[in-house]
Amino acid sequence: MRSGFILPSNRLAAVTLLAFVLCLGLSACGTNDIDELPPPSTPTIAEYRLVAGDRVAVTVFGHPELSAMVDISDDGQMELPLVGKIEARGKTALELRALVTGIVDFNYVIDPKVDIVIARYQPFYVLGEVNTPGSFDFVLGLNLRKAVAEAGGFTRRAAKSQALLTRRTEHGQTVRDVSLDTSIYPGDVIEIKRRWF
Repeated sequence: MRSGFILPSNRLAAVTLLAFVLCLGLSACGTNDIDELPPPSTPTIAEYRLVAGDRVAVTVFGHPELSAMVDISDDGQMELPLVGKIEARGKTALELRALVTGIVDFNYVIDPKVDIVIARYQPFYVLGEVNTPGSFDFVLGLNLRKAVAEAGGFTRRAAKSQALLTRRTEHGQTVRDVSLDTSIYPGDVIEIKRRWF
């Protein structure tokens, strides 16, 4: 009688098939494909907020005595000729331009035309399985693949398909695995992992 029972000769084959199906189901549920994870949000450069070490070019058109190339100091301030110290840390270039325009307009020039350009951003960092780990100058249009090239390329032991990216945001710090096409932002810390086989 066969109803509901597997014959002894087929029991091993049935158990093997059931185990195979279960393994497939579990592996599908546990997939951690890096391409399925959205990369950390990358603010536009217009949204970039200044930090100590950034360099800013301030131009007051027609007034070179008020224009300068200045660095943001450790206390978050920059010092302009005649104007003095201004709190710059945490401001975007547009916010800083509005602040400088207001100060110059109130004290020196009626309706000044002010331009603010970030001449040097904080560096990014590449660690782990690269040939020359360290800090590197940020440039516009940088992605993780180019960042690794800046660091001398992968070592022989590098896991080349993904990396660990640490990024500071207004809401704290995010850390996650990302692909090589992920855009890099000033201050990012990239860690290239070691492959285990």
